[in-house]
Amino acid sequence: MGTATNTAKPADNQPDDATHRAHLREILDDAGTVMLVTRVDEGLHGRPMAIARVDDDGTIYLATSIETAKVRELEADPRVDLFFQSKTRYATVSGAATVRRDRALVHELWAESWKLWFPEGKDDPNIVILVIDPERGEYWDQSGARGLSFLFRAARAYVTGTEVEPRPQDHGKVRM
Repeated sequence: MGTATNTAKPADNQPDDATHRAHLREILDDAGTVMLVTRVDEGLHGRPMAIARVDDDGTIYLATSIETAKVRELEADPRVDLFFQSKTRYATVSGAATVRRDRALVHELWAESWKLWFPEGKDDPNIVILVIDPERGEYWDQSGARGLSFLFRAARAYVTGTEVEPRPQDHGKVRM
């Protein structure tokens, strides 16, 4: 992952680039599914996908069938957006996808749960791996909206008639 920028004003207590990259990576690692959005003539086409793996550099792997519309869409335009969500954390990643027919990669990433879509198992000739090369990412972490720190910031905002100040680690942008 490349450089990161924080939307808050720089200060001594602001997270550095490596911290933002690590925080985004943690959110991606925790996500079991992602909403994959491709571009089509009519606009955008999204669908949920299970994550097969996320590499240290942010490369994301998804499995699908060669016979799906998403593969045709990616062959026409490889640009993708991925949306991750948990109860309190959210992230987006934009990048380019390639369709890999690499059997060794399929075997390496194989999860037994894929048998629901590929009854022939990991040797099913229709399985391909979508490899997403990320260009940029952004995250929002609302997990700090719980606990004493949030209650203190919320009380201060209420008393002063201002908005709740986000913590520096609550939001970050990453160039990958």
